[in-house]
Amino acid sequence: MLRSDPVYQILKLLEEEKELYFKQIGIDERDFNIALKHIHEAGYANSNGITQSGLDYIKGYEDRVKYDQQ
Repeated sequence: MLRSDPVYQILKLLEEEKELYFKQIGIDERDFNIALKHIHEAGYANSNGITQSGLDYIKGYEDRVKYDQQ
């Protein structure tokens, strides 16, 4: 499965309760910080962790990737 979406990759790490490092997902620090800001502003995660919106984002992304591979 292609996982080129940094928002998806960060949310997946949050879902798995892993620590986040920009080098883990192969992007530079600036892009990592932009993706984190987007995640926060979109309500996908907060200080308590990933939200239902974030889980919905993950599911939607995985469904789209699965559909594209058919």
